[in-house]
Amino acid sequence: MNQQQRDIYYPVLFLISLGLVLWQYLGMERHLNYSLNEESPISLSTQLADGRVGKGLLLRQQNKATLFCNISNSQQPDACALQLKLVENNQAGITLANFENIQLNLSFQSTAPDSIWLQVFTQHNAKHLHLYQQSILPKQGRASYSIDVDNLYQPSWWQFAQGEDQHSQQDAKITYISLLTGDNTQDKNIELSLHSVQFSGKWLQAKDLYLALLGIWLVSITYAFFSVTRGVKEQHQQSNKHALELNKINSYLSIERDNYEFMAKTDPLTSCFNRAGLSSIFGDIIIEYAEIGMPASIVLFDIDHFKKINDQYGHDEGDKVLVNLANLVRQQIREGDYLARWGGEEFLVVCTHTRLKGACALAEHLRQSIENTILSEETRITSSFGVAEINSGFLEQWIKRADEALYQAKEGGRNKVVAAS
Repeated sequence: MNQQQRDIYYPVLFLISLGLVLWQYLGMERHLNYSLNEESPISLSTQLADGRVGKGLLLRQQNKATLFCNISNSQQPDACALQLKLVENNQAGITLANFENIQLNLSFQSTAPDSIWLQVFTQHNAKHLHLYQQSILPKQGRASYSIDVDNLYQPSWWQFAQGEDQHSQQDAKITYISLLTGDNTQDKNIELSLHSVQFSGKWLQAKDLYLALLGIWLVSITYAFFSVTRGVKEQHQQSNKHALELNKINSYLSIERDNYEFMAKTDPLTSCFNRAGLSSIFGDIIIEYAEIGMPASIVLFDIDHFKKINDQYGHDEGDKVLVNLANLVRQQIREGDYLARWGGEEFLVVCTHTRLKGACALAEHLRQSIENTILSEETRITSSFGVAEINSGFLEQWIKRADEALYQAKEGGRNKVVAAS
């Protein structure tokens, strides 16, 4: 490849790479739909995965399958489940890693609140069956529910029963799914209808595309490097020019990668983490809590009457308050704690290895610091705080408890700290 060809090749390769990345991000969608009818391979589960005996009545209809279930408060908890077979006996199954979410279209009627368990059964080989599950909190009536594949997990009781370690979903192939009534043992009558199941994802996963593009770029750069090396013998000055071009390309790719990672995890105004930036941190905290009971707390707070500041003094003043407050809080928290802008004027502090009492003390200290510090030359700034300690493996419930405590603080007059029960 001569100099003129390289001058064309790399811009074209860059445009192709950019086009593929945008196409993967904005399109490249694929969907696998299962619409229920009278011929669908759906059945009543009489032997549940946890060893209980299933009950209930299953009715197949033209566009749905309906499970009728009566739950009585007995010594042996009752449960009802329906099972949808996705592949024929001689087929390998649906590769779980090819999809990002599962959407269920359900109708739910119950005389008492209850959850629904989605159980996905997969096979890694011909002999071993594995179970992944996630709970749903259904509404009365018909609605669609989307479950992220990444949120599916292997329950510990299944691992204990099978005597195996947790398996990766990478090579898992789905053979059938099951919908199971939840953990509420209160007497109730349930009518659960499944209308359709849809698996959604990308034809090409982002990591696979990036790996392929990286390989192409590495091969291209390597080839160019050897071309330049061979040219050294013929023209030393020309080879130096080629090497400089390669260094520029490598530097550009490194900067672009670093900038992309920084922008994806950082709030551009305050330089705090954003929600995506906390995802891996929350994952580590939940794992530590599940394995060894390691405590952790979150402090959720927002600026009192922030809309009034924007309306009276302008958005520039509002942005100034946000930046000043973020800098103040960043100076007050410990080195092992994390500050994120949770949205708008709302911030969240992750207090690792901290009980509720310690997090409340930090929140009170922050409240006083905000109140006593001049964050705006136009008005006095105060904040309301909600504090919650982790008590389960469900991140959404943890954040919801802190949000409810924050709501109580605002309803109680603002500029105060309320701990979640």
